[in-house]
Amino acid sequence: MNKDSGVAQAVPPAGLTSNRVWLLVALVLIMLNLRPAISAVSALLGAIRSDLGLSGAAVSVLTALPTVGLAVFAFLGPRLTGRWGEERLIAGSGFLLLAGNLLRMVPAAAALFGGTALIGSAIGLVTGAIPGLVKRAFPDKFAALMALYTITLTIGASVASGFATPLAHGLDSAWTLPLAVLTVPIGVLACLCWTPALTRSGRSRTNTPIPPGMWRDRVAWQVTIFFSCTGFIYYFVFSWLPTVCHDRGMDATASGFVLSVVALVQVVGSLGVPAVIARTRDQRGLSVVVAVVNIVGLVGVTVGPVPWGVWVSAVVLGLSLGGAFGLAMTLIGLRAQDAVTATGLSGMTQGIGYAVSAAGPLFTGLLHSATGGWLAPLGLVVLVCLGQLTSGLEAGRTRTVLADVPQ
Repeated sequence: MNKDSGVAQAVPPAGLTSNRVWLLVALVLIMLNLRPAISAVSALLGAIRSDLGLSGAAVSVLTALPTVGLAVFAFLGPRLTGRWGEERLIAGSGFLLLAGNLLRMVPAAAALFGGTALIGSAIGLVTGAIPGLVKRAFPDKFAALMALYTITLTIGASVASGFATPLAHGLDSAWTLPLAVLTVPIGVLACLCWTPALTRSGRSRTNTPIPPGMWRDRVAWQVTIFFSCTGFIYYFVFSWLPTVCHDRGMDATASGFVLSVVALVQVVGSLGVPAVIARTRDQRGLSVVVAVVNIVGLVGVTVGPVPWGVWVSAVVLGLSLGGAFGLAMTLIGLRAQDAVTATGLSGMTQGIGYAVSAAGPLFTGLLHSATGGWLAPLGLVVLVCLGQLTSGLEAGRTRTVLADVPQ
């Protein structure tokens, strides 16, 4: 019985073998490349829109496109994992991600949208496979590695959002070269590290990794709703926060660094998740805290005093987003009894979750275009925070999916 979750776990592999060390390094490299392709575009959105002459609706579609790909391919991920195995699926997705980043070096709208679609697809496959792989390879360290996962994502997002605009000025390139510098080198390293996995035989399964009974399971749906609300909030922030700050009178560089602060502070919030889980009977209290603090941070960056109120609120928002996203990912493993169940729950949770997340930047962007301000989008996101709170009270209970539902 796992002390952290109250859930029976597989017996962990003995010791830190060379294979586990390689896998951990490879995971960190691919994780580092999952957010720069999204957060750098957010920081450069004004330059991209001006250079390509994109309409407000086109910009909203561009910001939503990665999460649409995440949703579609998170659903497909479990079936492909059953055919190829997690390692080969992640390896192939790394090359797909690199191809999308390279395509966006072409200064044309078609290349930008096409490359973004490839990137969203690749990230969806990777994020869907990671919980099952970690549950199988590191069952004794699941909560800690999910925290590492969240921290690595935030570091990648923070570096990209903070340095995108300065790179654009230094390279005298509106957006293509900054995107390439921030995504291609780490993408090449990740592909080199994962290449050996392509030559290995996949683990063939005859069963569908998302069991039919999971769609009728209340616990699975509560975890899915919590993840969906968290993703909606997360992608609203990472798509529109620099624009919100710029509209409130901050310059482009400062606006990008506000998002960078949010991303960096997420590390602290993510680190707190395993520590809290280890010292509490369940995760209900933590889910309430992150939802309430999310509301405080969102209200502050949107209507608080400029600039000091925005900077303080960015720190608050970073803490809550880091804790919320780390908790959302960790709940997938805590509510699953084994790696196969974790893969299926991951596919359901992230497939639906990222579909809902895509509505974050899209609907809030359309609301902003319709009203000319950010109060209406803020109201929508606060409602989603309340949904995050209520679903977290159920998802945080110490139970497992498929405990009472025939598979």
